[in-house]
Amino acid sequence: MFRRLAILLMLFALLVSPATGFDSFWHSEATRKVGDEFGFSDDARKIMQLGNFSPDFFGPVSELASNTLQGNGLNALNQYVAGNAQVRNSAVFLHFDNLFGELDRNSKFDFLFNRLLTNTQWTLGYYNSQSGADERTRKVLILITLGASLHAIQDFYSHSDWIHKDFNNTAVKLIRLPSGGYRAPTWFEFRDSSNDPDKWPFQVRTGIYPPVAGALNTHTHMNHDNSRLIYKEYETPGQPLLSQAQYHNAGPVPAHPQDPAAALAHQQLAYNTAVAASIEWVKRLEQNAEAKSAIEFAKGWRLKSKDAKLGKELEAGLATELALSCAAGKWDGDDPPGDRATLCRSVLDKTMGSMPGSNGSKLESIIIGIVSSAAFPLALKYTGKFWEVHGQYHILEHLTEGIASGSGHYSQGK
Repeated sequence: MFRRLAILLMLFALLVSPATGFDSFWHSEATRKVGDEFGFSDDARKIMQLGNFSPDFFGPVSELASNTLQGNGLNALNQYVAGNAQVRNSAVFLHFDNLFGELDRNSKFDFLFNRLLTNTQWTLGYYNSQSGADERTRKVLILITLGASLHAIQDFYSHSDWIHKDFNNTAVKLIRLPSGGYRAPTWFEFRDSSNDPDKWPFQVRTGIYPPVAGALNTHTHMNHDNSRLIYKEYETPGQPLLSQAQYHNAGPVPAHPQDPAAALAHQQLAYNTAVAASIEWVKRLEQNAEAKSAIEFAKGWRLKSKDAKLGKELEAGLATELALSCAAGKWDGDDPPGDRATLCRSVLDKTMGSMPGSNGSKLESIIIGIVSSAAFPLALKYTGKFWEVHGQYHILEHLTEGIASGSGHYSQGK
């Protein structure tokens, strides 16, 4: 029980960390659209969505878990973290955050995009040809790898000022969508029309992480993670939730304080661009024959009766992600709109209604409730299973080969 609670608390801590990307709803939706575009089965798409969540699951851990747990629980958490140190160290590099302010030239971003592309193509082909792994394991590895790489691509558009640029004054214009909205060109679309990134008419910036006191271009100010652009001000602990719209008043669709419609339109420009970039990413991956073969091998997978246990693991993982995202205010922000708010209230009410009394904080009670709730028995039993492949097969380490250094800095960061 202590180990299971520790894992769930770790997951919660990851969700509340400021270094997560688009809130879970937006990552999940963008990945679903990739699945629809390329004809993935429902099961394959869901596994890809869990893979998309893995850079957050193993990402930077806040102090919440260590402050909440004591005794055996704290020991279990420390052991779990220590046992997955390499995975966690790699996950930090899959969010396009400007770690320590080192990404100071467009050519550095260009290196990251191209290195990630090469790494992902190689990793997909490598897992597809694993002679020591059965067909089931190979498909899981391929789909999780694909989802994790998509997370990084999506985060670039959430964590950068890319959509703040005036693309209509460049050779690559905004693209009108069939739905009536717009998206910006993707990195690769702009790159294909311009030779040297360091000679572009603008310099790209992503939010500095960890935040630097007094800096305006930190992760908190710059991200487009939720549809209301409302975030906790991490540089000033204890402060209330604040709209960050004032830092997003540039580009073709500027946000404005006290204007929720403008904030949503601005965030949707980032999201729409991330969706287009995700679809483009898979097309570029498939330019490599081995990667294309791997994707084709896994994308039509439909779990059958012989895979019933894996199917339960899959649903448990998705249910736990949803519940903890809602508890942490990371499904679509702390004050989600419309159906997303209704869904979160339903999930949390169900959890709170079936849990024993607790003397802890509300969020701690919710987490403990998730462990003990009849609504999440599968999460209790199975939620860690999909993450075991990371420690055994080094998925995130392969994706960040040549990008991450052992010191926690980018290999090309200086």
